[in-house]
Amino acid sequence: MYRRNRASYFIMSVATLLLLAANGCQINDYESDWDSASQESFLITRSIAGKSEVSLANVNGTITVIGVDTLSEARISGTKIVKDQTEEAARQHIADLSVDVQESGSTLQIRTTQPSTTGKRSYQVNYELLVPSSWKVTVSNVNGNVDVQNIHNAVGASVVNGVVNTTEIAGNLNLAVTNGTISGKVAIPENGSCVLSLVNGNVSLLIPRTTSATVSATVTLGTISIANLPMTYTTNTPVIVTGVLGTGKGTIRLSSVTGVVQLIGL
Repeated sequence: MYRRNRASYFIMSVATLLLLAANGCQINDYESDWDSASQESFLITRSIAGKSEVSLANVNGTITVIGVDTLSEARISGTKIVKDQTEEAARQHIADLSVDVQESGSTLQIRTTQPSTTGKRSYQVNYELLVPSSWKVTVSNVNGNVDVQNIHNAVGASVVNGVVNTTEIAGNLNLAVTNGTISGKVAIPENGSCVLSLVNGNVSLLIPRTTSATVSATVTLGTISIANLPMTYTTNTPVIVTGVLGTGKGTIRLSSVTGVVQLIGL
């Protein structure tokens, strides 16, 4: 099971990197050494009619997605930031950053585009999305934190370096991070799944005590902690814990190569 989790994680990561490469984006740390910066705010709205999903692919920056029960339109806002040796140089290159929004069937697709060669200049886009809470959400980021709140559908996120936090989620959850942390609060639907995988960092998941699922938690170097849950254990070692909650209808898979894995009942 552990090998399958790691394999799934690496497939997601490779797919994300290939997507960014195809989009002409250089993967660079957006925290540059330059103090001079130029920034520009943006606001884009789209009709929610006929839509049920949003996807966002970013390179550097933060992503916040908030589900709202009553919306007449989806709102995509944020800030584009360029850092360079001088403020004038940064201002000249702010136009290099763009936010591409496309509608494909039932999906609203958002993508950051930036130059493939940046030199020592850094590019960053911070996003805040307001979408219907019933929408499915899928995001990918290279450097930067992701925060998803109040979504009553499936949520997926892939991040190379950063913190992923998901709260008040009622749906399937699939989160993969290379370096950082994962924290989640989720109500898994009947026969649903929650898969959180990390290479370096800690994983923490909060679920209702009434959750029905088979559970697998694994680490290579680290610890596993399961608290306040009526779980029937089938394996309980320092590095592998498996068991069943309720009738075991859903699936929970938590893994970290190096770190702490926590599963806590509410």
